[in-house]
Amino acid sequence: MSASHKMRRVRIIGGKHKGIFLSVGDELTKPTPDRVRETLFNWLTPNIEGANVLELFGGSGCLSVESISRGCNSAYYVDTSRKACGAIKDTLIRYRINSINVTCKDAILMIQEKNKENPYDIIFIDPPYDKYELHQIVENLYEQSWADDESLIYLESNECLDKLVSPKYQLIRDSKAGNVYYGILKLTTKSSKK
Repeated sequence: MSASHKMRRVRIIGGKHKGIFLSVGDELTKPTPDRVRETLFNWLTPNIEGANVLELFGGSGCLSVESISRGCNSAYYVDTSRKACGAIKDTLIRYRINSINVTCKDAILMIQEKNKENPYDIIFIDPPYDKYELHQIVENLYEQSWADDESLIYLESNECLDKLVSPKYQLIRDSKAGNVYYGILKLTTKSSKK
């Protein structure tokens, strides 16, 4: 098997599933780098236990599995790629992880519809770079009740996240690794008290 056809893998770096590998089923997938994930989950440590998590543009599923590994209650993984969804489903069966719900659909269309369940505690957004307006995605999450004033929204981009900061939202944590900008956004207290 040539190197170009070799299946890429990403390793879970913490918690009860630490050390397991996820297959990257779609060649367009760009898993969140280990260094970024380590920082992200250090930030989320006070909030991850018992949380309900939504991973949009799920790709390898590493953020969902990492969340379950570290004690979150459930994860909802969404991706349009059948290959990516197939790969994560195979992994979940192999490791008997049954608290992740995998859905193969367009995340943008999904969040334009009203969420009929409770808002999510933590939402991961790592879309293909330069393809979507992060600001619009965040707006939809709040408008359609996927997120509320308690939710933490993780964003990853190749552009500085400062332009997302407004009187409405605040970046409570942010950093940069190489050309990856990432951070956690929350509704400001003022805007949540309408």
